[in-house]
Formats: sequence, C-alpha cells, structure tokens
Amino acid sequence: MTLDEQIQEVNDDVEELKRLINETSRSRIKQLLEVQQQKLEKELGQLKEKLQKEQQQATVQAAEKTANTLPISTHSYTKDITVYAWDQSDKFVKIYVQNLDGVGDLPKDQVECSFEKNGFHLQIQKLKNINYSLKKTHLRHDIKPEESTFRVKKDMVIVSLRKVESTNWESFLKEEKPAVLKSLPNLSKAKDNESFMNAVEEMYENGDDDTKRAIAKAWTQSREKANAFSQKQEEDSKNPDIIRTPDFTFYPPPKKN
Repeated sequence: MTLDEQIQEVNDDVEELKRLINETSRSRIKQLLEVQQQKLEKELGQLKEKLQKEQQQATVQAAEKTANTLPISTHSYTKDITVYAWDQSDKFVKIYVQNLDGVGDLPKDQVECSFEKNGFHLQIQKLKNINYSLKKTHLRHDIKPEESTFRVKKDMVIVSLRKVESTNWESFLKEEKPAVLKSLPNLSKAKDNESFMNAVEEMYENGDDDTKRAIAKAWTQSREKANAFSQKQEEDSKNPDIIRTPDFTFYPPPKKN
C-alpha cells in the first residue's frame, strides 16, 4: 500500500468514527470512540508530514538531475591575433604566435591552419573559451601552400610558409614598407665591457624588428655558450693542465714514457 493509500484509509476511518460518535447516545461509547479518533488523527498527521517530506526530496532530486543534464555554457568568443613575430631563411618564412598558454594540450582538430598562394589562416578553437584567429593575405611574395606547415608547441604555434623563390622578404606583407636600415653606433669606440653593452643597448632601442630579433638571438646563444663553457671549466678543474677558453681548448702534451 502506498503512502497516499494509507492516508486515504486512515482518513476514511476518522470520518467513520465521527459519524458513529454523532449517532451514539451512550456516553461511555462516545468517549471510547473519541479516544480512538484522536489516535487516528495523530497517525493521519504523521502520514501527511511524511508524504510532504518525500515530495520535497523528490523535487530536489529532480532539480539536481535536470541541472546535471543541461549543457555547460562556455560563452566562447573569437579574438583576432594581432601580436606575432616572423623570421625567414632561404626556403621558409616562419611566424611565431606566442603566449598561448595550454595550446599544446588541445586536441589536434582544434588547431588548424589553411594555406593559399598569397596568404594563410590560423584558427585555434576553444582555448580557455576563446577562439583565436590569425588571417593574413597579400603576403610580400607568393608561397607554396602544399609545402607549408604549422607546428603546435606547449604555449605557441609556429607557422612555416614555403617560399616559391629563395629571395629575401623586405617585409611580411605587401602593404608594409620595406625595413629601412638605420645607422648603428660605432662599436670600435667601446673601450670596455660597459661601453660595449651600452652600444648594444642603443642598437636594440633604435633598431627595427629584424635588428631586435638578431640581437636577442645572439644574446641567447652567447649565454648558452657561456653556460656550457662554465660547466666544462668545472669539469676540467680536476685536471689543472687543461686550459679552456670560449673558443679553444689547450690540452697538455702527452707524457713521454
């Protein structure tokens, strides 16, 4: 018997007792019936309270189930990529799109790049709810779409455009003005390390993007070379006869027997 059926049954008993109480003329019988009526009314109240709790619980469970089945709103939007760097070799022009934290963890189908004769379109879908787009047309020179590629790194994407001819690109796009070489400070006047660093700093501040990239690359390679040299010096400390410089290493002549 369900809870609703129990409530209906007890309620019918209460109504029957009320009828009997009204019909009887015997005071003793009436008192006994009233006592039984009170018991049934108390039981009826408990059953109704139990039913109300079950209904409330069922409502909460239904709401939770509905919430779990609803799709999560991501509120994605598209953002154009305006900051990037580019470099070139004899065969390729490379575009570096950086500061894409987590792009290396995306599924492969969420990062795509299409190529055409004079342009490309890089699309990154749902990177932290943002769709990134880098579309460039009217490149300085034509490219080979079938030999152009892209690579996804941990936090960056590198697009490689295959040149049709091994010519130097004066600029990335046709509408951009070719880079003008500016006069550089005379490094021969740098008499000490501090003067030299000041001259390099001046070159960096006054240089164009290509100059800045070249200086940054040279500085990085210099630091890597110096670190490797220091590590070798530490290893050679066990043999004081070995003399090592950043460019040459002098070993002692073999001992004669």
